[in-house]
Amino acid sequence: MKRGRINRVHIIFLFLLLLIFNLLYPYKRKVVLLKKGDIASRDIIAPYTFNILKSEEQLKEERRETELRVPPTIQFIEFPNKEGTINVFDSLITDIARESPIKWRIRKNKKSIINLFLNILGNGIISDKKSLPESESHKYLVLREDTSLMVDRDKIPDVEEAREYFSKSVRKLLGNSRDALSIIEAIQSSIKSNLLIDYAETERRREEARNSVSDSIGVVRKGEKIVGAHEVVKGGANRKLYSLRQKQSREYPYSIVSTIAQNQLYFILVGIFILGFLFVREEKVYKSRRYLYLFILNMFLILLLYRFFPLYLLPLASMVMFFTLAVDLDFGILFALSSSLIMFFYQEFAIAKILPVFTGSLVGGILLVDSRNRKDWYGTGAIVALTTGLLILSIEFYSKSALRDTLIGVGYGVTNGFLSILLLFALLFILERAFNITTNFTWMEYADLNNPLLKRLSREAPGTYQHSLMVSTLAESAAEAIGANPLLSKVAGLYHDIGKLERPEYFAENFRDGKNPHVDIPPELSAIIIKSHISDGIKIAKEYKLPEEIVDAIKQHQGAALIISFYEKAKRYYDNVGEEDFRYDTELPESKEASILMLADMVEATARSKDNPTERELKEMIANHINKQFSRGQFSKSELSIKDLSIMSHQFAETLQGLYHRRPTYPESE
Repeated sequence: MKRGRINRVHIIFLFLLLLIFNLLYPYKRKVVLLKKGDIASRDIIAPYTFNILKSEEQLKEERRETELRVPPTIQFIEFPNKEGTINVFDSLITDIARESPIKWRIRKNKKSIINLFLNILGNGIISDKKSLPESESHKYLVLREDTSLMVDRDKIPDVEEAREYFSKSVRKLLGNSRDALSIIEAIQSSIKSNLLIDYAETERRREEARNSVSDSIGVVRKGEKIVGAHEVVKGGANRKLYSLRQKQSREYPYSIVSTIAQNQLYFILVGIFILGFLFVREEKVYKSRRYLYLFILNMFLILLLYRFFPLYLLPLASMVMFFTLAVDLDFGILFALSSSLIMFFYQEFAIAKILPVFTGSLVGGILLVDSRNRKDWYGTGAIVALTTGLLILSIEFYSKSALRDTLIGVGYGVTNGFLSILLLFALLFILERAFNITTNFTWMEYADLNNPLLKRLSREAPGTYQHSLMVSTLAESAAEAIGANPLLSKVAGLYHDIGKLERPEYFAENFRDGKNPHVDIPPELSAIIIKSHISDGIKIAKEYKLPEEIVDAIKQHQGAALIISFYEKAKRYYDNVGEEDFRYDTELPESKEASILMLADMVEATARSKDNPTERELKEMIANHINKQFSRGQFSKSELSIKDLSIMSHQFAETLQGLYHRRPTYPESE
């Protein structure tokens, strides 16, 4: 895979991350099915604050009672032509009185009769009392243009009652004469309904009243226990569970679908952050399917454990320490940060709960950066336990938690530190082998000189074995000086020339009695034999199942170097000799460790060929090799800088002086 682009593996990586984040998201808001009389199998805790609902029957009855307390509304229709009607009735009564024997009596009561008519209409008349809506208080709200008045049902006459009342009242004033009856008949027909039932306004007011009735009788707070484990669901608890069930049934399953949709943006942003971090800071991981899938596996494990373990007991530190050992601290920090971001989201952004586990994991990763001894792990576990426990104590104390909860939390935190170390042993044992992962402890195992392959090298090619020991020492010191991996460099130095086991007698360090087998063979064949130790070394490395990093070091430790001695020999014997026949056609070094190995191999071989070299000679020789390889582009694919080369030159010289120092001449003993 190339670093500069996102390819199919990265798309799969992002897809798997999103799949894991969604599958392990703790969807908690499921409908509670417990009913009255059931026994709870566990504590039922309110997942959020909600109202305690009234029963449907109770709510319906309260709304009905409230509705009936709202009086129906009646609109009063104002008299359309009051003055004209008064004038008409005045003329009518005057005309009847002119020929009447009781004209004086009629004229005297004329105004009273007209006012009686006006008062009857002014009080309001309904067309039919039977059409009046039901009212609990038997009162009705009469709305006029500028006023409103509450009127009893009994005081609202219909047309028949109003006319009868008018007739009786006029008879009291005028008696039962023929002229009185004429006046009654003339005016009575104008007594009509002027009250109109406003059904729309009545319904609007009653709807407002119904809506004003609260559907709840209390509140259950988030985190409040509704019913305890093994308890029977009774009255109050049943009402709370009913209320919770009603709320959840309205949300479920739509809330799950909407929650999944809303979560995707956050999950995608976390996935992009992980890929971006790897692209910028972890090229090795970004280009490696193995490390990407290992990241996925561990993310799945930690989120799965999150679902079943108490949060304070979550062994995030073990995975962060594993990635620190397997790759580097940056990769460990990325895993700690990305997994914490997801758990932080799962916890509804309750950062206080995540902080102790996250901080403990960072402490563990930092302390194990340069660990070369498994005994150091126990001290690291103790510090992780102490850090996590103290943070939990602080948080629980600040949150004013109960003493029992605080002690349990601190106990989980302390246990977490030591549990993480035990799990780290298991992770290293399993994942190193399953994913062919190498750590410093892998390199320490391969650095053991009792390794079967090194033992074979010491027996069959002792000169090469001694050369490899010297190269290993040089490479380790140089790597330590420039911040590369010293253990990897050391092991690469030990195994880089194992290909010489196929024909050890053809390599100078293994010549015996000064016999050089190349004297009797053509230089082209000699070059082929010398170059073959690369392919032979790769074959032997795979046969002994050496790590991939060692195979790469064997491939790259000669780069495109020219085998000068045989090339010069060929030019003495032949015309038109091509360099390609005498040049290694292997890969150029692609890492600091491989580049260090190339230079260590060259300077050691050259120093070995000199007889008691001086300090100045060693420095000149080292500088010459470095300048030549740099000018020939041998480091074009590696990460070495000019500063690194300068530091390495000084370190090589210092190490070689210790290895090949001049010895004083002692007098022979008698």
